[in-house]
Order: sequence, then structure tokens, then C-alpha cells
Amino acid sequence: MHRVSVRQIMTANVVTIGPDQLVADAAQLMEEFNVRRLPVVDDNDCLIGIVTDSDVREAETAGSVLSSYDPGIEAEWLTVADIMTPDVITVDLDATVGQLAVILTENKIGGVPVVEPHPEYPKQRHLAGIVTETDIFALIAEAWRKEMEEAGPGV
Repeated sequence: MHRVSVRQIMTANVVTIGPDQLVADAAQLMEEFNVRRLPVVDDNDCLIGIVTDSDVREAETAGSVLSSYDPGIEAEWLTVADIMTPDVITVDLDATVGQLAVILTENKIGGVPVVEPHPEYPKQRHLAGIVTETDIFALIAEAWRKEMEEAGPGV
């Protein structure tokens, strides 16, 4: 199971966001699609950052605290670029689930974008998908179900 390719378990249709969109837009997308992280991409679908639900919550909390201290100051509209993490931990398309598990545990994170070299811009990382701990759990659960079905009733 640890030798299964990440490409087999990743989500290929990734919900993404642009760097110039507002933090409120990120919050709305996360809620609408029930995701905890949004890869930030440029116009070529190349990965330039990531924003998580924690980043959004911290930005919203900071904004509400600042506005309560000085109501005379207009709230500044934060963009995704203002709060994103630009140095994204990623995994390659051909990485294995075992390699993925090591990356997630060593970095204490729950998911990573899956990248490949961009065909036109080889030095940039084209977003191919996203893979999370839930995808690993689904792989394990499916293997267990299959094993139980093959074992037959009474096991």
C-alpha cells in the first residue's frame, strides 16, 4: 500500500485561488467546497503559495481586534497574497504514499499540493492535484473492505 502512487489517490480537480483575491473570498471558497487549504496559483496554474483555514481565521481575528481598538480607521482589505505561505511543501506526481506519509508526519501537516514541471515553464511547478491525510485513510479503508469481502462472512 505504501508503494501506491500519489497520482492514484490525489484529487485532480483542485479548488484554487489567485493571489489578488480577498481573504473573504478564500473563506467563502473553503466553506462552499468544504476544504481546509487552497493552493494559490498564477495565471499559468503554477503554484505560488498556499492558504489554510488557520491563515484565514487568524486574518479575520486580527482584523476584528484591530477594528475594535480604533473604529475610526477603515478596515484594510487583505488579499490572499498578504496571508499565504509562499514556500509550499509539495509532493511530485510520481511520489509514493509512503513518501507522502513521511512528508505529512515530518512537517505536521494534513495535506500537500501535487506538482509537476510546467510544460512551457519547466522551472515553475504546475499544480496537478492535491492529496490529504483523508486520501490515505480512504486507501486504507478500501483495502480493508476488499480484504473483508474476500474473507467472506463470519470474519
